[in-house]
Order: sequence, then structure tokens, then C-alpha cells
Amino acid sequence: MLEEIGLAYEVKPVNIGKDEQFAPDFLAISPNNKIPAIVDHDAPGGPLAIFESAAILTYLADKSGQLLAPSGPQRWKALKWLAWQVGGLGPMLGQLNFFAKRSPDKAPLAIERFTDESKRLLKVMAGRLDSVPYLRAMPTRSPTSPATPGPRWRSRC
Repeated sequence: MLEEIGLAYEVKPVNIGKDEQFAPDFLAISPNNKIPAIVDHDAPGGPLAIFESAAILTYLADKSGQLLAPSGPQRWKALKWLAWQVGGLGPMLGQLNFFAKRSPDKAPLAIERFTDESKRLLKVMAGRLDSVPYLRAMPTRSPTSPATPGPRWRSRC
């Protein structure tokens, strides 16, 4: 997103394979010891640390005045899809990855549950992207209009 909105940035890698996310200097930025996290050194009042994807995306959109309406219905139409992603799709795919790929002990019920929910959520996303180019965008056609080509993205579920 930083490149998309044209803000300069410096990447500071955090090697989670070496537990660098538990270092005191990183925990001062992200107390939940998770990436991503940013520090805006140009924020009013001095450096501002922000963690969690949704907070970072919202902050950067507000700071730049791009990709998110400043108020009103368009803002909330975008934020509801952001909340959907961080509360649904992201966690489900994360759990599926853990149980299906990373866990040394396979739990068939967990794999089935997270597979089914991931497929359902991907179908929700595919349905949205049939009518708009981006999740946050306004529909390019009404549900009753003839099928106008939308994005070429389709779920493989």
C-alpha cells in the first residue's frame, strides 16, 4: 500500500525464525509481537507506532487521503470489507494453514472445518468481485442488469 499511495518508507525486516518479534524494541512497536507494524516518524506529535493490518491500512489511507473516503457511506462500505477480511478470511486461512500444513499432528475435523469455512469465505469474495474491481469499490452494475464483464478473478473452490 505504501507504494500505491506514494509514501516513502524503509523496510526493517523482523526475522520471526529467530524470534526477533519478541525483542523489546519490536514489542515497543507491536506489543502483540506480530507483523506487520509500522512507525510513522512524521506523525504530528512525534513518532507513532501502529500495529495490526487493519489499523495500518486505515491509518495510511487517512494520512494520504487515498483509497478510503474521509467519511460517509463510501468509507463504511470499504471498512466493512476490511473488517470482513481481518475477522473472517485472514483468520480462517491462517487456521487452515496451521492445521493442514504446519501441525505435526493432523486433526481431520479441524482441517475439514477450516477448509469448508475458507471455501465459503472465498465464495463470498468471488461474489463481490463479480460486480466490482476491488472489494471496497462500488458495484459497476446492478444485480439485475445483464452480466457485464467484471474482474477475471474466480475462486478455485
